[in-house]
Amino acid sequence: MRKILLLACIAACLIACKPAKNSSAPPVVQAFPAATTAPPPATTAAPARHFLWRVSRGHQSLYLVGSLHALNPDDYPLAEVMENAFRHSYALVEEINLTNTDTAAMQKLALRMGAYPRGKSLRNQLPPEVYAKISQQAQKLGIDMQRLDLLRPWLGSIAILDMQLKQAGYSASAGVDHHFADEAQMANKHIIGLETPRFQLHLLAELPPKVQQDMLLQSLEQAKDFDLDMQHLINAWEKGDTHALQGILEHDFGKYPMAYKLLIADRNRAWMPRLLRMLRSGRRYFVVVGALHMVGTEGLLARFEKAGYRVEQL
Repeated sequence: MRKILLLACIAACLIACKPAKNSSAPPVVQAFPAATTAPPPATTAAPARHFLWRVSRGHQSLYLVGSLHALNPDDYPLAEVMENAFRHSYALVEEINLTNTDTAAMQKLALRMGAYPRGKSLRNQLPPEVYAKISQQAQKLGIDMQRLDLLRPWLGSIAILDMQLKQAGYSASAGVDHHFADEAQMANKHIIGLETPRFQLHLLAELPPKVQQDMLLQSLEQAKDFDLDMQHLINAWEKGDTHALQGILEHDFGKYPMAYKLLIADRNRAWMPRLLRMLRSGRRYFVVVGALHMVGTEGLLARFEKAGYRVEQL
């Protein structure tokens, strides 16, 4: 479930966990120490393309980018073909409009939704055997269980993810969606959000309890492999390797069909009417959403092909 958070939910996650600029609001978790990391893995060869597609039919076209929502500043610059496509687009479309989001308000909302009320905690809300595993893994990582105890499993897993991203040198502000949001602001391009941060937080909060518990437990159990997993994802993304991302999709969601439905399939289905209207408008839009939304039978690439559009990887 690790990559579910990284690629499907990270926009809301990092709004919840990252302090706002010029704000005294604390992050959801301040004092978790850093986990140890593993060296990056060897990767298999993939086609020398990018996670960028042109969707077209006749005079209608848009660009579609699969994003990693957190990167290291050293991962830049992006490929020139991607930057050039952005420059020649009318407007930027992303999961949420990152330029008009009240981060401090979203932090408070995340805590209201994700912190247990007085008298409740992980200890008395989870099955004893699950809590014992979580407590044991947290102790191994040096995580303050008293702090983690106060958070519902979905928010606890986000807090751990945020800790791991920072320790490994990754940042939301270096994510692909933030990068293009900054460029759009500087170029005075229109910026459109397909969803709101509130909607994304509600999606996470409403995941089935068993899925939330698994997210938290696996966030702890897989901490030692975090940097390895991230390097594998980034390598696949940089090479435009859709087969690798398809494998990640199937691996991460195979046991969690409801999570796949809520976090990927339903959202893709909801976005399509708006994206089709943009195609028919005569203007060219530059669409940036999480990379896992591209692949699979319910992915955006397959949906555009079924709608009769040509889908060309650049």
